[in-house]
Amino acid sequence: MDIELVEIFPNSVKFILSDVSLSYANALRRLALAEVPSLVIEDVYVLRNTSPLFDEFIAHRLGLTPLKYDIDELDLNFRDKCDCGGIGCNLCTVTLMLSKETDAQTTTVVYSGDIVSAQEGVEPISSKIPIVKLGPNQALELECMAQLGIGKEHAKWQPVSAMGYQEFPIPEINRSKCTNCLACIDACYRGVYQKVGDEVQVTNPLSCTLCNYCLDFCEPGAIKIGSNPSKVIFSFETNSGIPPSKILSKTGEILLTNIDEFKKTLELSLLEKDEKE
Repeated sequence: MDIELVEIFPNSVKFILSDVSLSYANALRRLALAEVPSLVIEDVYVLRNTSPLFDEFIAHRLGLTPLKYDIDELDLNFRDKCDCGGIGCNLCTVTLMLSKETDAQTTTVVYSGDIVSAQEGVEPISSKIPIVKLGPNQALELECMAQLGIGKEHAKWQPVSAMGYQEFPIPEINRSKCTNCLACIDACYRGVYQKVGDEVQVTNPLSCTLCNYCLDFCEPGAIKIGSNPSKVIFSFETNSGIPPSKILSKTGEILLTNIDEFKKTLELSLLEKDEKE
């Protein structure tokens, strides 16, 4: 398998996988969505709340606030597998505090930047996520408990979003039938075609989504949209809690672990069957 990086940003990545099947690409997608762990606020203890919103409403907003942390340096256990028995300790739980109040003449907005973490390196991905607006003489004081979880349990633990893949597109122009009418340029909203000199050329093939919409505007046979099923374009965005490179690395580790577990289970089942026979 070969990997060719197309583009990478702090919260997104696009790359090409060669010599793989679509089922392999789908396995990576499903594992990244469902089994790569992330850190999310799960329990919220309301010490004081005189804001306009109910306790449950605020807790829901806090639970959907992505937290930034280092998945390698922060060595947390899953709470249900921790030695504390799921009660919550510093080995499986990160405590965050929020305290803000106003006087008789002030109104203010409580932002995610007001959340203070007891664990160094753990913080909201942005300090400008609004939580609630406090009016005069109102206060909000909370204690939050963040823990590791996976998307299989709840969507709030999914570290990625807008994740997808497709076969490698191969758009081609048949010069013997193309009349250079430029209709494909206007029809393609992805900008695959451009006019170069006096001819229409494929200038951005990786942006092709295999929709075949351009074929409806050109002469029959002027454009051929093919694909390579052993080559896959993969792209996804993260919630910025974990960098894309580390999500991919963790996905690969989980895939190898699942394959080893499947192999051991299969060998054990075959051994038991042989013993019975």
